[in-house]
Amino acid sequence: MAQPSVVVALLTPFGPNGEVDAAVLRGHVEFLVGEGVDGLMPCGTTGEGPLLEADEVETVTATVVAAAAGRARVFSHAGRTSTRATVDLALRAIEVGADAVSAVVPYYYELSDPQLLRHYRALLERAGETPVYAYTIPARTGNELSPQALRTLAGEGLAGLKDSTKSIERHREYLEAAASDEFAVFMGSDGLLLDALEAGAAGSVSAIANVRPDLLVALKRAFVNGRSGEAKSLQQEIAVLRAELSDRPALVGLKRAAAEQLAKSDLSYPATLRAPLG
Repeated sequence: MAQPSVVVALLTPFGPNGEVDAAVLRGHVEFLVGEGVDGLMPCGTTGEGPLLEADEVETVTATVVAAAAGRARVFSHAGRTSTRATVDLALRAIEVGADAVSAVVPYYYELSDPQLLRHYRALLERAGETPVYAYTIPARTGNELSPQALRTLAGEGLAGLKDSTKSIERHREYLEAAASDEFAVFMGSDGLLLDALEAGAAGSVSAIANVRPDLLVALKRAFVNGRSGEAKSLQQEIAVLRAELSDRPALVGLKRAAAEQLAKSDLSYPATLRAPLG
């Protein structure tokens, strides 16, 4: 089994005019790669992806791909409410060099397993050889990918899953449903990372890694090398940081913390969010 990966749920910086600041984004990616992260997932929940236009998703993905320069995998998030929009956005991300694409479970309308299967099958068919990852975050979407549906999709070519259910029990069910070393189940909740690794997770897709990638990388290395005490201490440190950031509104605390951290590298990171968040 491959070593677990640290994938950053990448923030999106916006300049004074409200547009994506590509120069700052490149600087942030350079910082993260230098800290040893394995992957980057732009345009997801943490990256304010649902608030980005299709052209912006393409621009952000192309910028991240160029900045990473093959040193970290780029999993571009392309999930939208409709299947057509998801497929179209995924193809644009692939065209500009994304190593893989991810797609959140469609939201707003209540969907059944057969409907979700048709959605992901359409994406798998059009993505071709590019790996496709599902992303489940039921608190935001109102829909959840069931372990049964995951098992079916894993058998049909889905490469993996980002699990943000915030349930270690459901995470274990996903791992059991996948039942393959080639299928990557990533933990999307920083507070459950060590539990997930112990259960067999492929790694993390982490929001906090935007600010403290060193913590996530160190936890991964401690786990891989059997230093359980150190891994537990690092998980506790992550929990403290999560609590500090949760004192502020969602994403506001994370962006402010990123601005403070990156200032140490002489990078002026804007803490603004896109409306209606900001």
